[in-house]
This record gives sequence, structure tokens and C-alpha cells, in this order.
Amino acid sequence: LLDRHYFAPRAKTEAQMLSCFKGGWYNLAERFTDLTKVLLLCIFYSPFYPFIYFLGAATLFLQYWVDKFLLLRSWKRAPTVGADTPRFSRRYFSTAAIVIGVIGAGYAYARSPFTFLCSCREGDCDGLTDSTTFTNVSLLNSTVLESVETPTEGYYYCDQKYLGFPPIPSKQDYSLQWMTPSQEDLTRTFGWFCVAVVAIYGVYALFSPTIKLTLSLVTGVYEPKGIDQRKDFSSGVGIECFGYIPSLEVDGFHFPLLACNIDDVDVGLIKWKDPNHIKEDAHRQYD
Repeated sequence: LLDRHYFAPRAKTEAQMLSCFKGGWYNLAERFTDLTKVLLLCIFYSPFYPFIYFLGAATLFLQYWVDKFLLLRSWKRAPTVGADTPRFSRRYFSTAAIVIGVIGAGYAYARSPFTFLCSCREGDCDGLTDSTTFTNVSLLNSTVLESVETPTEGYYYCDQKYLGFPPIPSKQDYSLQWMTPSQEDLTRTFGWFCVAVVAIYGVYALFSPTIKLTLSLVTGVYEPKGIDQRKDFSSGVGIECFGYIPSLEVDGFHFPLLACNIDDVDVGLIKWKDPNHIKEDAHRQYD
């Protein structure tokens, strides 16, 4: 914005002015990486901070509109890549982020409260439990008790790291049981939910493409997309139909340098237009 609205009107030459409108470079794969990262972090840390879903939604909302503005107003035109990149990211990386986040949440519920301490249950900690005696205890109704004895709960070290898959209560060792009854109910439900999510992901992302690839070897699997617009390619040359013309972008030049012979190529197939020079001047095949 600074180059276009401040430096461009004050440029001394046309070349300096055009250099202010080149636009920035962007990578579509990097943008999808940022989206997957936000999705993974939201699901992974949601057991500890459920409000993170709202923060993640706000982040993706802001990222969408900022990227849309930069794509239409600031970034330079990138090579056409089609829909393969978003389709691949949606099928594998986005779903994998959800699966990893769900499994991480399951282990977070199972290993809570992360103290590596197991409470002494009846008969498990002989000699570790104790009691404390308080004398002259004054109650709220002004009653004074000579002595009150309270038992002190004992704890011992237990390793919560080695919890197999799925993270369910039965994976605890008999002598290393740290889960409360309510935690066991939640962990049991969420643990089997993790198994279901992994199975669905395996079928969706791995098994289904394998079946399709196998069928493609013996039968046709191509399915046409879109409809016939009743337009010839030649009628849209220079307007909405362009060709692939090998070119090089070199610093100091405002337009790409052509890297092929265009003697028999319609110049309308070239996307860019230079108002001051014909496109043959950019021909660099014999340089």
C-alpha cells in the first residue's frame, strides 16, 4: 500500500512507477499450512482451554478476509495450479489434523491431572496413610470440641506416560490407577471415540483412494466435471482463453521474458500486455 499510494505518484520515471505495482509473492501451499496449523492447535488444546475454539474461529475468519484482500489487491499473479492443492490438503492434511487433535485430547483426559501421583486406596498403601488431630475446635454454632481427628490421604508415585492406545481406563496397571470414577467414564467414551475416528480416517483417506486406483487399472473411472458452454477456444483468445507460454521473471524488468519461439503463436494467448512495446520485443530465445 505504501509503494502504490505514496512512492508511485512521486516516481521520477515510468519504470520506477511500474516497479511499485509489482505486488508481493505468495505460496498457496503455505496458506493451507497455516490453516491446518490453526485447526490442529485448536483441537489439541481444547481439553485444557475450550474457549480456544472461538479464538481459532476468529483467527480463521481474519485470515480468510486478509488473504482475500491481499489476493485481489496486493499479491502478484501466481501460476495456475487448479484445485489439486486444496483438494489434497482437505482430504489428507486437514482431516489428519482433526484425527491427531482428537487422539491428543483423549490422552489429555486420560492422563489428567498430570501429577504422577496415585491416591492410596483401601489396603494399597499400608503405612503411608496417617491422621491429624486438632484440639479445641470451635464450630460455627459456638460449640467447642476437645479434639477432632482427620485422616490424611496418602499418595505414591505412578507413571502416567505409558498409556497404550486407545486411552481407556483398562490400560492402567492394577497398582497404578489414578483416574477418578467420573474420569474413567469420560475416558472410556472418548477413548473408543478415538478408535472410531481413526477407522473413519483410514477408510476415507487411505482405503478409498487405493480402491479407486485399483479400479482405474481395469475400468474407466473418469467423470467429466462442468457443462459444455458452447464456446470455441479460438473465440476467447485474449479475453478468457490463454495458453502456456514459457517465461522468466527477472528483476529490473516489469514484464516476463519469453523463453520460447512465438513466431507462429497468437500473441493473444499471452496473459500480460505491455502498452509501450510489442510482445516480440520480450522474446529471449536466442539471447
